[in-house]
Parts: sequence; C-alpha cells; structure tokens
Amino acid sequence: MKVRVPRRALADATSWSASHLAPKPTVPARAGILLEATDGDQLTVAGVDWDVTTHNTIDADVHEPGRIVIPGRLAAQVISTYRDDLIDITTDAGRAVLTAGRDRFMLTMLPEAEYPAIAERPTPDGTVDGAHFSEAVRQAAVATDPTVAAEPWRGGIQLTAEDDRLTVWATDRYRMAERSVPWTPTSDGDRAGALVPARSLADAVKGMNADGKLHLTLTGKTAGLADDTRYTTLVRIDEHGRKDPHQYLPDEFVTEAIIPVDQLVAAVKRACLVATDRKPKILVGFGSDEISVRAAGEDTGAVAMDVVDGQHLNGPAMQVAFGPTNLLDGLQVIATSEVRIGLTSNVKPALLHAVGDESDYRYLVMPVRLA
Repeated sequence: MKVRVPRRALADATSWSASHLAPKPTVPARAGILLEATDGDQLTVAGVDWDVTTHNTIDADVHEPGRIVIPGRLAAQVISTYRDDLIDITTDAGRAVLTAGRDRFMLTMLPEAEYPAIAERPTPDGTVDGAHFSEAVRQAAVATDPTVAAEPWRGGIQLTAEDDRLTVWATDRYRMAERSVPWTPTSDGDRAGALVPARSLADAVKGMNADGKLHLTLTGKTAGLADDTRYTTLVRIDEHGRKDPHQYLPDEFVTEAIIPVDQLVAAVKRACLVATDRKPKILVGFGSDEISVRAAGEDTGAVAMDVVDGQHLNGPAMQVAFGPTNLLDGLQVIATSEVRIGLTSNVKPALLHAVGDESDYRYLVMPVRLA
C-alpha cells in the first residue's frame, strides 16, 4: 500500500472507528481498524466490534492499492498528534509506516486474514434531519442504565418509525425519556423499529454529518445509521422483560406548573450541596407561583431552602421528593427555556414536558418516598 491522505480527514475517520472498539478485546484482531486503498482514489477506514461496525470513505491519492489492519486506538492517537496537513501511509516488512513531514511512526500490522468481515452498507428505511436526531438521541440517553447485564434493554434506545414521525425513547425502569422527530420513509410500509445500545448509537451519531440528512435502517438483523460518506451497523437488543412505560403516562394531571428550566436547575444544584446522604432527595413544592426547592442533610443537619418563580396552572398544593440525579438529568437536556411539570400524586411518576413548538420532549420520572 502507498497512499497520501489529508491528516484531518484521516484523524477524524480513525478516531471515530477506534472509539467503537473494545479497550481490551478478547480477539486481538478486533483491536484493529482496517485501511483499504482502492484504484478510485479513496481510502476506507473501518472497524468491527461485537456490537457495532463502522465504515468511513475519504478521498486520497492512491499510488498503490492495498489492504492492511493496524492497531486502532494507538493509530488514532498518533495521527491526531501529527502536525503536517498530509500523511503518507506505506508498508514495510509487516509494519505500516505513517509519515507526515518530519514525523514518522511505524505500527506493527495485525493479521488481515483474521479480521472479521465488514458489514455492507444497509438499505435505509427512511431519513431524518441530522441535528434533530442527534439531539433526540442525547435527550433519550439520559434515561438509560447499561450496568444491569441481566436486563440489557435498560441500556438501549428504542427507535420507532410510523407514518411521518420517528420516536426516540429509552427507559431504565425508573424513568423514561422520549422525543419524536420528522421521518421521511423511503417507501410505504408498516411500522418499523429497533432497540439498540444507547452508547453505541450516541457515539455513532457524533461522527455523522449532523448538518444533513441521516439514513436509518430499522429492519433486518441489525440496525443501521449512515450519512453520505459513513455508515455504522448496530446490534439489536432483546426487549424481553421490558415493560412499556407509556402505560404510566396519565390522561390528566392533578397539579401542574410551568417553571423556568435554568432557574430550577440552579436551585436543585444548590440543594444538592446539602443533600449528600447515601440516598439524597430533593423536595419540590407546588401549589403557588413560588415553587419551593428544599433539601436536608441528615448526616450534617444542614438545610437548603430556595424559591423559583414559576406559574402554577391548577391543582392543590403538593410536595414531591425526587432523586437529584434523576431530576437533573431530565432538566438539563430539555433544550427549552421552560418546563411543564404534571403530577397525579407524590408517589406516582411526574411528567416533565418541554414547553414550546420546537420540541415534544417529555421525561417521566419516579419520585422517591419521603419516609
């Protein structure tokens, strides 16, 4: 192989593919990324992990086509530090030589024959706006918990396309985050959906062109996401054992209020300075335009009391206790200046809903008991 490629494009491509590789894979070949130069003056940068495949195509000056596998994470780190605008990639006695001006680095190549097959670019079921989808994924991801191995659905994001809307939602049993965005199907068809790992999806979206259209594949053995030059395939997560949290969305609320998001976030963060116990809680009081935010430290005896000027819409006074992390996670990604909070009781899920025409984001969160 002998190829010259722009450093920034190569650094971006290798960093994106390497970020999806396992830090310590059990199969050595899966620690590598595949570089393949073709006669068409293009360089493919691809990676394979158990859960995800990545594929990049960048322009390059190809003098000698070739196909090699190099250590992914190390290569990405090295390339990102080079100073010259162009990088030459050659091979010499089982090593890949990366040269940029006076900078020169040699990497031992991994066995190309042992490298897993790269999945083909998936056929899209429809398209979404990249910026809207990226924000929706970020908003839904806060309601995931990938640490429960016995229930992998807790770490997944559900993508469901129906008619002209794509719904992006997630739940970790104790909360649910949901947002829908416009969806343009490639053909008339039934409802389609896929549950995929939230972390892999979020990492994949970061490497896509958020200013354009993204192509999604929700049918087949794997899900897919692609822009004009990149694509990724994501393993599906088994939904077994997951209860649909939409059943807990009430038809109407007993008490409702609209509150400025930034003021409520600031008040909760101040209260968190006091709520440092093993099971901290934040008490939010509704019933007037003055929304109270309180916390007490059982270990220290300290107390925090704050008031946020909101708008009480209806219903009797009610005090609800929340886990501060769960409450803040939903508030900090809501992306509107105001949030509408609906309550049915102080022991049933509260619904946080973005106020504004630009988003239908909603966040269902379980309160904690006062006792």
